[in-house]
Amino acid sequence: MTLMVADTALMRRADLSDIGRLALAFVDGGSQWFDWAALESATTYQFPDETAFVGAVQQGLHASRLALLPNLGLAVSPVKLMTLGAADLRLLQRIEHGDKSAKAAVQLKRILADHALLTEEDLAPTTSFLADLGVAEAPVFQFLGYEGRMAIYDLLHLPDDRTPPGIELQKEAAAFARAQGHTPAEFADYFKFFLQYTRKLGGRAASPEERQLLCETALAALGPRLFDHLDCPQVGGLVAPAEVAEAVKDRLSSGRRIGFTRLSLGAQQIIENTTFEENGADDPDVFVSGYVSAAQNLLRAVPVTFGLMAQDGASCVFPIEGSDHEAEIQLTAAGLITLNCFRRKPKRKPATSAGHGRAEATMEKV
Repeated sequence: MTLMVADTALMRRADLSDIGRLALAFVDGGSQWFDWAALESATTYQFPDETAFVGAVQQGLHASRLALLPNLGLAVSPVKLMTLGAADLRLLQRIEHGDKSAKAAVQLKRILADHALLTEEDLAPTTSFLADLGVAEAPVFQFLGYEGRMAIYDLLHLPDDRTPPGIELQKEAAAFARAQGHTPAEFADYFKFFLQYTRKLGGRAASPEERQLLCETALAALGPRLFDHLDCPQVGGLVAPAEVAEAVKDRLSSGRRIGFTRLSLGAQQIIENTTFEENGADDPDVFVSGYVSAAQNLLRAVPVTFGLMAQDGASCVFPIEGSDHEAEIQLTAAGLITLNCFRRKPKRKPATSAGHGRAEATMEKV
């Protein structure tokens, strides 16, 4: 008996839960490895739970978090698959194995939508989008992995009130982002930064040259003031929401902040969610410190309760909702706990909260 999961020796695949067994079946060679490890290996393999076990088998055999379902054109972590539930996993297994009926097509569409899974067909438009912007050959896109493609995909699916304008202005935004960004995620941040800022400037940015210069000036003003807001707590990879909540609480109680995962995201969030530079005479320190402090106030008041796992099975987003504002905490694949966004909620009824102090005046009305 050389395979231990949660201090229990496993001899047969039937000893796994239904979800664990089904998820393992999506790992190429996973079931065969189980049989070998349980009965033939002289090495003892120990895992704290089935999630860790299935994820480790995938990475151990393939050096990748993502399992490939070739018939569906879907790359997804088996850890993420374990969140689908046994019924959806059985349906997905049947469809991957060749069920092409009309009913199966409807079921597949529902499964993918319910669990926010993107196939190669979904992601394919990112290539033509970059080509249309004239940046497909930029060095930053020559090694476009999972995270990079997701970042570009998000640009194609901005909320209705943030939909990019005409292609010429989008090309300007892409040129700005290409010059500033050193990763696909940074490109996406700076692309949105440019569009959001030029929209605020209106007539003060009448020509392409003026728009580029004003955006560069704004970024130069914000960037150094964000250096102090990039520090984040770190945990040991994928952990439960309760552990994320405790890490956030400990961090804030010690007088430290939950910062941004990258400078570009901090700058983009300031531009999107405050009135920075709308009147041309704003103090960047006021907006950066006010925005970050208001975000920390919300995180102190509303604890993390649940998370939404990404397709990579390693990162999660934790929504935080107050009476007037909302935020997202992100747990990255590296175990960093970061501030993903903080914004005023769309007003559906009269506000009943007193807000978050000085920064309240700088938050953009939605």
